[in-house]
Amino acid sequence: MNENDQPVIPPVIPADPDPGSLRQYPGPKPLSWWLQKLFVCNPFYLVSAALLLYGCYRVSIDAPMFNLETARLLFNFGSVQAYEALLVVTAIFLSRRAIWYDATLLTGLESLFVFVPFILISQATLTGWTMGMVMCFGAGIAAAMRFGSLKKCFHELNLPRESLIVGGLLLAFNILLPLVYRIYGEHMNTASLDAGPAHAMNLKVWMLVLPVMIAQANGIPQSGAGKGLPQHRWLPMGLFLLWMIVTGLHLYSLGYVYQFGFSYEQIAPACLVMAWTVFRLVVLNFTTMPDLLRRMLMFPPLLVALFAVAPESGNKTFLILTVANVGVYAFLCLYGKNRRFAGHLLFVSISMFITGMPGTWLHAMDAGSTHAGIVAFGAMAYLMFWLTRSRDPRLGILGSAILGVGVLSAFGISTTVFNVAMQSGSVFLLLHSLRWHDDEHPGAKIVRVLTCLAWVVETFIWMNCPGSKMWMPCVPGAVVLTACLARSFRQALDHPVIPAASAMVLLAGPCDAAGSAAYSMPVGLLAVIGSFCLFGFGTVVALTRHFWHRHEPMSDPESIKTPED
Repeated sequence: MNENDQPVIPPVIPADPDPGSLRQYPGPKPLSWWLQKLFVCNPFYLVSAALLLYGCYRVSIDAPMFNLETARLLFNFGSVQAYEALLVVTAIFLSRRAIWYDATLLTGLESLFVFVPFILISQATLTGWTMGMVMCFGAGIAAAMRFGSLKKCFHELNLPRESLIVGGLLLAFNILLPLVYRIYGEHMNTASLDAGPAHAMNLKVWMLVLPVMIAQANGIPQSGAGKGLPQHRWLPMGLFLLWMIVTGLHLYSLGYVYQFGFSYEQIAPACLVMAWTVFRLVVLNFTTMPDLLRRMLMFPPLLVALFAVAPESGNKTFLILTVANVGVYAFLCLYGKNRRFAGHLLFVSISMFITGMPGTWLHAMDAGSTHAGIVAFGAMAYLMFWLTRSRDPRLGILGSAILGVGVLSAFGISTTVFNVAMQSGSVFLLLHSLRWHDDEHPGAKIVRVLTCLAWVVETFIWMNCPGSKMWMPCVPGAVVLTACLARSFRQALDHPVIPAASAMVLLAGPCDAAGSAAYSMPVGLLAVIGSFCLFGFGTVVALTRHFWHRHEPMSDPESIKTPED
């Protein structure tokens, strides 16, 4: 066989790729596809509702066919009532045909329109008291009948009894609003619209009654009977949201009709209740929600409180809302999941409360207090709190320095204050050192020993300064010694230098007083006292010898040999 007679290997021809494995890039959608998607959403119902509202608006301002205000009002009121009846009848009809999307959409439109007639009634009360009362109660009875029909005939609709009770309360609220405003409007003084009983009533409705209405959302159950759209678990809350939107518009329209002023301070309480309600509902219904999202939901109440800042009215609303935030954040610090983050927001809320306090309150507590000083003190205390929780010696040294500087800045620079600052810093650092892990931080033992030494030396220097008292060093010494004893009950104390130093500091005052008294005593008397003291000390040594001295075995007398032997 020749060298050229090598077997010829045929080339490998790749197989045709699988058409299904190739990535398909869809082309542009045709117009028919987009029209189909649009018709599935059925925008005709929404456009129909918008046209009805626009038509009522045009009739009320420039319709030439109705020259009388009463005729225009009756036409709009009747049109809305007829349209709502058509919505309910059509929704029930579609639900019997199992057309769930359109039936649910019509139910939402009915929830949006249910309180719209009361906005028209606000104008009816101005034209006549009897007409306004008839329209109010007539609209209320019609609304109750429509939702009763939905509850009875639309069996698949998730409309629990609790939602109907809340809706009934909102219905009663919307019925009474035009009548109450009409009563107060009869006695209004047009010269001063921002004062008087009518103005006070308007503020109470905005700042007290409306938040209570919003808080009812916490009583609506979040459960559904199935997976269909009419049985969705969030459907009752969605209907309640529509009711509250129209109720807010109704209240705003009443203020516009009676020419009341409007400010963000009025809606701040309602927004605060809404923010905490949203936080509670989301946390309860989404237990696997990321911590970042949960923390983000805790921010809006802080921002809402800022809307109530109004220096001309004394920031009363701001202070009340801030106190409410302090209470909720304190509760979350005790029982919430993000306790540390809630603690940060609690500190911010307290700082906001202090900055919003009237100056007279500060002067009542301390004549020299200022907002900036109190906030700075609170920031220092908050920082010290978190430094105390750390086990890092470097943060302990930082906290000791901050505490000393804080004492000096708070009480002024003097000899006594300087000694108190040194004592405070030393005590903080030694207490902080009880939680150190010396193996993880080289040099921690040296810092502890040097701190004890400096503490004892500074204490004896303090006792020789003018103005010092015998009892003063007993306080820091007792604090550290008590902490050491309390820690020894839980685990063995590995740092005997700390209780030894605290005992020396504790006895520094009595020893200094005894030394001063001994200096003025006769030498003979001192000798006698010293004799008794040494006798007592010798007795203690004798009684405790078996604890600190190891006995040597006594030798046998017979084995002792004399030189003569």
